[in-house]
Amino acid sequence: RRVRLFPSLGVMLPIWLDPTLFAAISALLLALVFLHRRTASAAAPTAEAGAVLRAPPWQSPKLSETECFEAAVKAAPRLLGYLVDNEPQSLYGLYKQATLGDAPAGGAGGGLKARAKAAAWRAQAGKEAAACRAEYVALLDGVTKRAAACVLPPSLRQKPRCADLRCRVRILGTGHYLPPNIVTNREIERRGGLEPLSLDRARSGVTERRFAADDERASAMAAAAARQALEAAGVAPESLTCIVHASGTPEQCLPDGGPLLQRELGLGGSGIRAFSVHATCLSFLVGLETACMLLARADTPDDALILVCSSEISSRHVDPTDEHVAPLFGDGAAACVVRKASWREGSALHRAHMETYADGASLTEVRGGGTNFPFHRVDDRAAPNPAATREVNHFQMDGPATMRMVLQHGPGFMERLRPGLSSGLGDIAWVVPHQASGLALDAITDALGWPAERMLRTLDRLGNVVAASIPLTLHAGVTSGRIQRGDKLLLMGTGAGLSFGGMILTF
Repeated sequence: RRVRLFPSLGVMLPIWLDPTLFAAISALLLALVFLHRRTASAAAPTAEAGAVLRAPPWQSPKLSETECFEAAVKAAPRLLGYLVDNEPQSLYGLYKQATLGDAPAGGAGGGLKARAKAAAWRAQAGKEAAACRAEYVALLDGVTKRAAACVLPPSLRQKPRCADLRCRVRILGTGHYLPPNIVTNREIERRGGLEPLSLDRARSGVTERRFAADDERASAMAAAAARQALEAAGVAPESLTCIVHASGTPEQCLPDGGPLLQRELGLGGSGIRAFSVHATCLSFLVGLETACMLLARADTPDDALILVCSSEISSRHVDPTDEHVAPLFGDGAAACVVRKASWREGSALHRAHMETYADGASLTEVRGGGTNFPFHRVDDRAAPNPAATREVNHFQMDGPATMRMVLQHGPGFMERLRPGLSSGLGDIAWVVPHQASGLALDAITDALGWPAERMLRTLDRLGNVVAASIPLTLHAGVTSGRIQRGDKLLLMGTGAGLSFGGMILTF
């Protein structure tokens, strides 16, 4: 049988083949072509360098020596992820020596971090301010050259990419609740005994936040946000099929927040399924994905309604004397109602992806509240446990190390969520990020080359509200009119663990 191979090339090969053998050879050729394309795609580097790396602001020829130094200091926090060995300590010591001169005599108080900072400052003793400024800028020059040349390692590029889910779901309504107590930076300084006006010089990006009253409960806050979301969706609480409570700061150990929220909504005898998901700051994303997967089940009726709610009172877990952590966090709650969408509506969940790198589990933690540090002694349950100290029951974070991990893995994660996200947004209308900190939002925007004007922010007036940050920011975008029906949204963030989460949906 005469077979035409590669007809586009006009090649005729007079080969007599058995039909079965010919089919096998054809399949082999197609497989080789597919593997070649996949290998070529995996080998293509993904750029990590952002705007600061491509055009360091301190290298402008129009700047004086002092202005170069000031521009470098302003940009340095966005490069934390690229610092290695003792570079963070060297930058800190050079900055302090250049601006304040020799370190004061005497031992350094505070914890290990404070002593390390004092040692880095003393290591620069005797240097002139101009020399320190020049060395600071030169050190950052080296960092940018090294970082701009880096690409994702093959082990990260070759991880499987997230598939398009084509899950037809629709967010019917959103709601929020904010405690009436507005806490300014001046109040944070007063409560923690911090230096007056010191928070204005910090890079948290927060100017005010809300704190829950002493008698306020997270479940009551969640119910207030849920009622607003139900009203916006035009449905009654009794119509709900499921309640997903998605928070990072539980109200109590048992029962979980799902039943507590159900009771607050007056549905205690309804039998409506209610449960919690807990993924720290990514809890809302995991809860929303869980709701979408439940709606996608074949036995779920078309009119099923699921409530997803996050409610956080993180102010009770923060050490008010920690100048790096205390200004960041605020309290609040937010919710949304979702149901199946018709194909005419166009709403859909396109992609949802999560990755965890537990090497960073100790970078952000509250060690107490579980079985490791019970409140009573094991051998005497009437006596308090001396190990359950104030320190283990308060939030602790190594910010620079966390930022380095985020910038190390973040671009690869985004590329696997959807190809192209590591260098631009494409058809994404709005990014709804977790409001971790001003520094974190700026750094990830620069590293990925995303336009800052398409990043929705509520950080300045609400702070970091843990898992409620994303739905609070989503609600703000919807109620302000910026987010419109048909807009494609990227919901994304990081959580303790260290975990990355992202979701692309059409609103």
